[in-house]
Amino acid sequence: MPTQKEHIEKARHNEQFFSFFDINTTPFLDWVVNGIFYSALHYVDSYLAINGENPGEHRERIRLIQKDPNLGQLIFYHYRSLKDDSEGGRYNMKVFLPDEVRNDILPSLNSIKTHLKKYIPEI
Repeated sequence: MPTQKEHIEKARHNEQFFSFFDINTTPFLDWVVNGIFYSALHYVDSYLAINGENPGEHRERIRLIQKDPNLGQLIFYHYRSLKDDSEGGRYNMKVFLPDEVRNDILPSLNSIKTHLKKYIPEI
């Protein structure tokens, strides 16, 4: 089972990946969105690891987010939005625009990080 620290390291690793792309010019915005989503996933998992939780699938993670009073609707909304965007790009060939990534998708990741910093200052 990955540790809290390992999840944070993986989230940062994913952030380094998507930061290599220029959002304005890359033809790989779908991969940027996937990197953003998986960064969020590992930040959420770093929080869940505090209580020894290690969700093995998205459905379980969503259930844990919804039942945790410290996460609740705010994190659920942003996490679910990022998950839906990631899946849209992977499975439904959703095309992302730079403004959408900059103004909607990245702010969801930042909202998750900001909220989780209350519980994990290392984020």
